[in-house]
Amino acid sequence: MDTSMFKPTFHVDDTSDKDIHAAMRQAQASLAIEGLAVPGEGQELVRKRLRGEISQADFLKAALEIATRE
Repeated sequence: MDTSMFKPTFHVDDTSDKDIHAAMRQAQASLAIEGLAVPGEGQELVRKRLRGEISQADFLKAALEIATRE
């Protein structure tokens, strides 16, 4: 699978907790408009990726696992 389109357009090291919180709120609001939501486990996974705690490859693997079991 070509994951190049999933590469973030920001540097993870430059992302503060405040920025992450704001981005997550915006994303959740956008999804809610469409009647969608990210499960709590998915939200934590995104936070870990944005903090640089996990690699992009690990993020995609975990996201796929969450998506296919939901």
